[in-house]
Amino acid sequence: MAQTCGYAGRILKVDLSSRTSETVSSGPYQRFIGGRGFAARLYWEEVPPETGALSERNRLVFAVGPLAGVPVIGGSRWGIYGKSPYRTPETFNYGNLGGRWGAELKFAGYDALVVHGRSDRPTCLVIRDDAVDFADASGLWGRGAPQTREALKEDHGSDVRVVAIGPAGENRVSTASLLADNDASGSAGLGSVMGSKNLKAVVVRGTRRKTSVAQPERLKHLSDYLRSFNRGAFTAWGTDFVQTGPKVKRDPCFGCSAKCIRIKYTADDGTSGKRA
Repeated sequence: MAQTCGYAGRILKVDLSSRTSETVSSGPYQRFIGGRGFAARLYWEEVPPETGALSERNRLVFAVGPLAGVPVIGGSRWGIYGKSPYRTPETFNYGNLGGRWGAELKFAGYDALVVHGRSDRPTCLVIRDDAVDFADASGLWGRGAPQTREALKEDHGSDVRVVAIGPAGENRVSTASLLADNDASGSAGLGSVMGSKNLKAVVVRGTRRKTSVAQPERLKHLSDYLRSFNRGAFTAWGTDFVQTGPKVKRDPCFGCSAKCIRIKYTADDGTSGKRA
């Protein structure tokens, strides 16, 4: 499957019921620009309108756009899409996330991940480039999303990226969210859909560390221009939003050079978290 500029060229489809996976070309979907366009088209094709949000026939689509993985310009946000119980009646919905998980999916060689079916036991999906494994997550069931993320990094290496659910998702609470690396959170109740599939987390690591671009010299010019805006702390409406001090550091999403309001705070006991 040939890679085109901005795209990895592949979509990974995973069936949790049979514990199988396949890849298909993302070429037919590239006219629906961006992760949201990919997801909407995939969902339209594969999910009948009467399908319930917590049905095993429902799909969860994790998708990125053509700028994911490109440095400096801040285009690596990503989304999770599917029918959610968040509203009545149930509707197609999405959560928009930052951090680094989306870029890692592109680096693993995929523009989107489509998950359907339901595992017969708690499962963690582990993706390392072309290798897709279904790991037992019974020992993680009941843990919060941050604790799950850190446990998986201990098992699979600190360089992996993780998106996980906590007890709310496991218990199919309609407002359950997801939490990924850099404390990026996704709402719209799609954590409950992960829980309904017995999918505790998705771990991703990719070695294709560069997204191809059509006009690299123009991109370099744009990147240099953005880097030139070095004005110290981020300000908006004349107010400095960024807390400073020895316990905090900036923690921007992948490929963002902005003076971002997002910071990582480390407490005296060593625990840390991100806030904006």
